[in-house]
Amino acid sequence: MQPKSTAVFLLLALAQSGGADAGSFDDYGGFSKYRQSLADGGGCISGMVGTTLPGKNFNVTVNFAGHQYSEKAQFNKAYFGFSTLDKKHDIDDGRLRASAFMMCLEPGDYDIIGIEMRRMDSTQHIRMPFKVEAGTNRYLGSLIFHSDPIRTASCGRINPDAVEIQDNYARDLPFIMKRKGAITPESRILDAKQGTPYFFSCPE
Repeated sequence: MQPKSTAVFLLLALAQSGGADAGSFDDYGGFSKYRQSLADGGGCISGMVGTTLPGKNFNVTVNFAGHQYSEKAQFNKAYFGFSTLDKKHDIDDGRLRASAFMMCLEPGDYDIIGIEMRRMDSTQHIRMPFKVEAGTNRYLGSLIFHSDPIRTASCGRINPDAVEIQDNYARDLPFIMKRKGAITPESRILDAKQGTPYFFSCPE
């Protein structure tokens, strides 16, 4: 993980908090590079994003880019994330704070390329793929940012700073359907193995 400067982080936090909806926020890339509505032939991705990290006034993000950009992905990235700056969360049970997200994109192949967490950017090269299909909404899963050595160790991981991918479709569906223009998503959970070392899933 590479440190993000405090000044840059604060500016990012202020910008993101202005567009937050129930704690989640998103960015479609420079000049809305990937945005395409369902009405215009786009397809959507959705899920839950949140954290068990304590504290307030911080953001976490999942970064992605079009598959065609390969090594230039960082210069063409978009993201979705969770902000504690907005106190209205879909889930807040005293440990987990999380909210639904939904983004409608140009159909095609994409890769999750990294995360931003604890004011640091991921540095290792990953490409965790997902596909966007016209007229559909794909549920990627519940993506929970942890810094919990007990939880990660119990799931067979060493690094405590990581994102757990959970399948909580039934729980998350009502929150996703509250998003503007939402259609019922199909469950197509991300393959956490392709997101190592930043993503993991826990065996049932």
